[in-house]
Amino acid sequence: MWGSAAVTFVNTIVVGSDGRLSESVTVRGKRVARVGGAPQRGEVAIDLDGAFIYPGLVNAHDHLELNSFARLKWREQHANVREWIADFQPRFAADPRLAGARADTLASRVWVGGLKNLLSGVTTVCHHNPLHRPLSRRFPVRVVRRFGLSHSLQIDGDRVASAYRETPPEWPWIIHAAEGIDEEARNEVGTLGCMGCLGPNSVLVHGVAIDEERAAAVLQRGGSLVWCPTSNHFLFGRTARVAPFNRAGRLAIGSDSRLSGEGDLLDELRAAHGTRQISAESLCRAVTSSAARLLRQTDAGELHAGARADLTIVRRIDDDPYESLVRAKRADVRLTMIDGAPLFADTSFESTFVARRTAFRRVRVDGSPRLLARWIVNRASSLGVNEPGLEMEP
Repeated sequence: MWGSAAVTFVNTIVVGSDGRLSESVTVRGKRVARVGGAPQRGEVAIDLDGAFIYPGLVNAHDHLELNSFARLKWREQHANVREWIADFQPRFAADPRLAGARADTLASRVWVGGLKNLLSGVTTVCHHNPLHRPLSRRFPVRVVRRFGLSHSLQIDGDRVASAYRETPPEWPWIIHAAEGIDEEARNEVGTLGCMGCLGPNSVLVHGVAIDEERAAAVLQRGGSLVWCPTSNHFLFGRTARVAPFNRAGRLAIGSDSRLSGEGDLLDELRAAHGTRQISAESLCRAVTSSAARLLRQTDAGELHAGARADLTIVRRIDDDPYESLVRAKRADVRLTMIDGAPLFADTSFESTFVARRTAFRRVRVDGSPRLLARWIVNRASSLGVNEPGLEMEP
């Protein structure tokens, strides 16, 4: 970023962390210099033609290494995720659709997960697995690093309690919980409570079986929920009831992996909106400020002077900025910027790459011409597996 010019995006609506709308935002270095106001001397003005600017989207739940596979299940509907795991695990060695799940493909598969997120406007993702070695290197999106985790009560059993105790209280502790529609799933919140694993840093993922009473128990102890509606519908034919968590400001949204989820975070937003459980504005917070708060990401999910310059710019689909976001697809993402660097954009943003001293290459995404940071193209070109819809131009 050395020697790059400040850029001011104008003719836009900026959706701030407090819901306040402004008409411009200026990025200098890796930070937001100001929100609102006309371009100043020496700043490059970028006309957005009415597009909306949001804080960089936060994907609160993904399994980055599992996004190069198709959606898979072996029965019409499951009562509990335990059934899906039991069907799934033995097939790693035998099912040709899972043939690529080898240790030597891990780096490529993780990168596909990173590309999936970047192309859908995500700037920060929480990977629900150990931080594989490729994630310690330069990566397309920011990955949450400080958190504790358990997979689930089904997989980890009594080890869940020790994992919770060993997680620093200022870090989130994340676990798949109540992922099903049977009695076992319904009882998991109570089990976690008896184990001493419900507290202010507890982040439960899925929560399909959580009713009003169990939601109150989680919220009373300060816990939160990550909602993955398309994964839930695929496996169980229904999804979580999230209104109590939304009212408490403790709701985020995650994409899960493509093994069970529809695709990316924007797919989840559209599905969540389709349930009509909460407003479009609430959904916007669930992928920005609320998600950052429950993941303890103090420098994400907000746009104000001094904030990290993570921006997601989306085409104006509706005059309401919240409706535009919850109806968007990745074709509607006009720019994804992380730490002030434009990484993915439509071709009208070439001047932004030049001003920010970010080298780029031309690519095609879902058949449309786009710009992608050159260092990402160079790495993506060498992957053993590909992000669907991403084509490198000669």
